[in-house]
Amino acid sequence: MLRVGFVGLGNMGEGMALNLLRAGFPLTVRDLRPEPLERMSAAGAAVAGSNFELGRSCDVVCIAVFNEEQVRQTCLPAGEDGGLLAGLSAGGIICLHSTVPTSLSRELAELAKPRGLQVLDAPMTGGGEVAAREGKLTFFVGGDDAAFARCKAVFEAMTQNLFHVGPLGAGAAAKIMSNFLAISNTIVVREALRLARGFGIPEERLLEIVNKGGVGSSWVSNHWQRIREQEAHYTTGKAGMVAMASKDMQLALALAQDTHTPMPVLSFLVETAVPDLAAHSLTE
Repeated sequence: MLRVGFVGLGNMGEGMALNLLRAGFPLTVRDLRPEPLERMSAAGAAVAGSNFELGRSCDVVCIAVFNEEQVRQTCLPAGEDGGLLAGLSAGGIICLHSTVPTSLSRELAELAKPRGLQVLDAPMTGGGEVAAREGKLTFFVGGDDAAFARCKAVFEAMTQNLFHVGPLGAGAAAKIMSNFLAISNTIVVREALRLARGFGIPEERLLEIVNKGGVGSSWVSNHWQRIREQEAHYTTGKAGMVAMASKDMQLALALAQDTHTPMPVLSFLVETAVPDLAAHSLTE
């Protein structure tokens, strides 16, 4: 059985890692915070003291950190820690679950190739912390067919919907598009509820009316309350969720620019609504 490593035990990562343990994979974990490491150790995971050390003990490593900078800090040499790329042996595979630019997975793949390593981008969506713990996430995977096949059982331990989208970078691109739709929906619903409050209509009443009318959607009926719950329990609080949403909209804009795709709505939201997000929570 593949020896699996997991870096980043945040709101999503800890639940995903627990599902790997439940599936029977030998698991080594790493995080900068002691609390999730203590919980994972109690559940049966080994704890690595560095990214290099984790790489030496694993065949496949899943990375679920916040942003591009943290992915680089995990994979590349830094001080005495040689980084994950230096620790992994030939044949090892790095799976990027973080929502990061499509160019990053290709860059890491070029650095990994001389060492006989491969990279897959495998970002996830599907309901936040609860879905992560219940193994009900959706993965978008980009990369080599053989590498995907080798990691398929690892992915299936953490997800109920698994899509191999295409070559390296395609998984990240699909996730960025998905997040653009999700955050745009959130912005529009939030503004409608803000208008309702301004007119004196209770938020719950408007949601009931919308859901029973012609513009109801699963996002309005199910996800809005879930977002509110996530804000209350997110590791870095409301500010962390807002920072994540802002980052994802900027990634969508960068992807549009890279592909020369006209997206006037996205451009308008980034110019106007994203700064508004920075000043408020997602549900205000």
